[in-house]
Amino acid sequence: MGYYLSKSISRKKEVGALIERLQQYVRLVLPHNFLMLVILIGITACSSVPERYEEVVRGDDIAGIQAKSDSAQEPDGLLFNLLAGEFSGVGGDLQSAVSYYLKAAELQPSEEILGRAAYIALYAGEDREAAELTERWQQLGYPASHSIDRIRIMAYLHLRELAPAVAAIENLLMEDGLVNEPVVATLTHILSREASPEFAQQIASSLNQKYPNSPFLMLLLARFEANLQRYESALNHVNRLIQLDSELMDAYLVKAQILAGLERREEAVGAIAVVVDKRPDDNRLRLQFARMLVQFKQFEKAIEHFLVLKKDMPDDENILLSLGLLSIEISEYMQAKHYLQELLDKGYHNQQAHYYLGRIQQSQGEDMPAIANFDRVLTGEYVFDARIRSASLVASSGDIEKALYKLEQLDRQFSGDESSRIKLYLAKGEVLRGASRNHEAYTLYNSALAHDPENTDLLYARALTAEKLDMLDVTESDLKMVIMHEPENASALNALGYTLADRTQRYREAHEYILKAAELLPDDPAILDSLGWVHYRLGQYEDALKWLNKAFEVHKDAEIAAHLGEVLWVTGQIQKAVDIWEKGQMLGGNQAVLRDTIQRFK
Repeated sequence: MGYYLSKSISRKKEVGALIERLQQYVRLVLPHNFLMLVILIGITACSSVPERYEEVVRGDDIAGIQAKSDSAQEPDGLLFNLLAGEFSGVGGDLQSAVSYYLKAAELQPSEEILGRAAYIALYAGEDREAAELTERWQQLGYPASHSIDRIRIMAYLHLRELAPAVAAIENLLMEDGLVNEPVVATLTHILSREASPEFAQQIASSLNQKYPNSPFLMLLLARFEANLQRYESALNHVNRLIQLDSELMDAYLVKAQILAGLERREEAVGAIAVVVDKRPDDNRLRLQFARMLVQFKQFEKAIEHFLVLKKDMPDDENILLSLGLLSIEISEYMQAKHYLQELLDKGYHNQQAHYYLGRIQQSQGEDMPAIANFDRVLTGEYVFDARIRSASLVASSGDIEKALYKLEQLDRQFSGDESSRIKLYLAKGEVLRGASRNHEAYTLYNSALAHDPENTDLLYARALTAEKLDMLDVTESDLKMVIMHEPENASALNALGYTLADRTQRYREAHEYILKAAELLPDDPAILDSLGWVHYRLGQYEDALKWLNKAFEVHKDAEIAAHLGEVLWVTGQIQKAVDIWEKGQMLGGNQAVLRDTIQRFK
């Protein structure tokens, strides 16, 4: 907190004892030492102003407090209360800090002490005392102070007292009988942060009634009405505002936001488009327009406007990032790579750019560049997924131990996050399964499930691993547990159905599970493959070919090719089977299944 002398004292008992010793010490302090001590406290106090109230303090802290020598003659008076107030703040006893400063303000109501006391009272949540101290400032005829005005405004906002809040705002807002335009932006910020939406609207309405011809106050009212979804009233006010001042560009932006709230999207876009056409060089307007187009998922149009902005601001980090991400949205991956790489080449170490560039490179088989970009994601929301993807790619390259080491490092970094730990268990298990180290993977999943026995992701992973180890009872039990918790988990339904069709003779039961999965995800190639396979096991070759052909059309995959080729072979279509298998050998997927199938029939 801004007035802490030191963060090393935290317990109230210690502070209480310190204050007792301080009182004894003050009695020995000569009056001329007062200023030195006060400055010492002030230097420390200035070191960390709370972000929430950074606009409140403009140097009005204890370091500015001046006192005449005779004001410190009372050893238990001003000096003691100032110091005790600071030490109470150190101990977290804000109420005592306020109490001491109130006493100090009574003893010497100087500008510095009143300002400091008001600030501490506001920060401590003692809004009534803060308001009264600022009123006393005015009564004593001290000169206008933006810091005091802000404290008074915030105190009355917290107290939800409309009339004094409006009066305090007027004191800050009006200058020579006119609304001070730059202050309106500050006021909007304060109202948004310190007042409820309803109270902010009431204040804006009161100000608008007093100054009905002020376009800035009318805009303020329209904003807060829109925040409360009172769109029709807000639209009326903003339309009137445009009649008053057609050159106020923010009015068109607010109007567009209101129309968007009314789901009148085309009108919203048109409201800004007209102004952008009138003022084509206004980059702020064009940027707002582009962002609205993104909000409405009109990505191609948004890109057009970001490209215009790029011409004027070719080195702007956010514009290049926006172009990259929007290109991904419309599946223009090469263009996205260009923008993201251009951003990074300009020296920006943008974590999002590294992450999404890595994703594109991963999808295009550029594993080493992808790993490099993922490893450059050091902070933020993408770091966890980036590191898991990096480890997965390292494992795919054959360096299993390095991949596991990277995951162990990540585990230490996120050791306190249970959700992240589960994801790490799954990632480690996937690496081990990919290396056919199924026993190790199975042991890992058992350890994880000991801590979270009903986690469906872990149960599903263990079920697939158990199938590889011929532990079909575990596979069936785990998958049924997943389905019990998540009846519409298509992956679990399909996995159980396929396992029963492939590894047992319970074909009818298998068919029921796969049909349920197909109802949930009718175009999923894995489910279509399972549907064809269970029909094959049931001897229904025509249906089997129908579904397997459809699966192969949707997704060219080695395992689907193996199944389709087998049914073609069994139905006497030998050459077609061979052709499909040859195609399958060129595809990704489970090549082991394809090899086994070809060996069985050749």
